[in-house]
Amino acid sequence: MRLRGIILIGAVISIIVGFTLGRAVIADSPEPGSEQDPLVTQSYADKKIQERVTDLEKVVAELTVQAAALQDTVNDLQNRIKNTQPTSTTTTKPTNNNNNNNNEQDKEPTKTEGPKQPADNSVVGKSMVINTQNYVNLRSAPTEEANILKRVTKEETMVVQKVENQWYNVKLDDGTIGWVASWVVKPK
Repeated sequence: MRLRGIILIGAVISIIVGFTLGRAVIADSPEPGSEQDPLVTQSYADKKIQERVTDLEKVVAELTVQAAALQDTVNDLQNRIKNTQPTSTTTTKPTNNNNNNNNEQDKEPTKTEGPKQPADNSVVGKSMVINTQNYVNLRSAPTEEANILKRVTKEETMVVQKVENQWYNVKLDDGTIGWVASWVVKPK
């Protein structure tokens, strides 16, 4: 009976030790799929791949929407360029009213006599100064609808780089390059 008791106590101790060591081994085991556990099941790998594919599909969908919006903007800008061909001469009349809106201030002054003629190509390389008001608008493109890069004053000199219709592509002393209407400048 004493032998049986010792065997029984030994068996109970073995079970307790085995259970404790088993828990320690499981707690210290690496996460499936990590560098420490190179063996993973096919279902685990498929799950991780599907999660990544789903994330990438969301990114592609967002980029597709952005690309469509950018394409719409490009098409709109191309249509604007096509529609901004010079049409007729308009005259800005000075007013004593101080409620002029910014759009009127941004328009280039125009000659009152007849339609504008193409600018003279012989001015390329020559210095020009403004012949109207206190300033003229230096624009990003050869059209009155183009963005204003800078306001050029009477004191500033510009050198004509090239000519397009009634516009001069000019370079200022500070290195700024833009377009100015030919009818608002004169040779220096």
